[in-house]
Amino acid sequence: MKKTLLATAALALFAAAPLAQAATSSYNIMTTWYEPDTQPRDSIFIGAFDYDSATHAVTNLHGILSESMSGDPIAYPGDNMAWLTLNNQLVSWHDDGLGGTFAATFRNSSTNTFTTMLGGDGWSPQAGVDAGGIYYGYPKPGNNPGNAYALIFVPDSPLTALTQAQLDKVAYADCAPLIGSGGFGGGGMMGAVCMTGTSIAGYGAVGTMSGYPVAQSITAAVPEPESYAMFLAGLGLLGAIARRRKTTT
Repeated sequence: MKKTLLATAALALFAAAPLAQAATSSYNIMTTWYEPDTQPRDSIFIGAFDYDSATHAVTNLHGILSESMSGDPIAYPGDNMAWLTLNNQLVSWHDDGLGGTFAATFRNSSTNTFTTMLGGDGWSPQAGVDAGGIYYGYPKPGNNPGNAYALIFVPDSPLTALTQAQLDKVAYADCAPLIGSGGFGGGGMMGAVCMTGTSIAGYGAVGTMSGYPVAQSITAAVPEPESYAMFLAGLGLLGAIARRRKTTT
């Protein structure tokens, strides 16, 4: 009876780490939009997310977005650009045609990004293109919530390289007033206009400073130390049981 209980406990510990997250895994992501007008600085999103392979759901998308109009003319990673924190995943949907999931994380806890004076949902890349990149709350700079977001695409097999059609649909927007050395202050990045990155193939126009997506990489995140500890504890308990059995036979 004791052997059975020990074996059951050991197997539970051994399997806890990999099986507790059998469907959900964590990933790191880096997306780059080429910015011809701010070279050698590009707009870059660096973040992480959780992905459920059973439901294709992307959750907990968060990270940082560079402001390529800021800093000295030094490319990442030696840059001193300003970086915005985007910790509010507010949008996600699966696209059967493209074979993956879109998700967007925002600077604010609202999607209000672009003006809705001309219609549109006030945040999506297409709405931004249609509105000319003008910030939400225009024409009063004080009404601009200074929002920003990064829209990523996660293939159904997350580690698979994006096709060109998938890459064409990733986008970003930065309506936070540019501050610091050389900053304009008030309104959007360029007065009334936010800085954006879109592709002609995906949305009919490049970004407001001609920026467009050029790369996205997704890598598996390293498991937390707690997971390793539990895994090793399971191995140790299994070893103890094996030794016990050997001494009793």
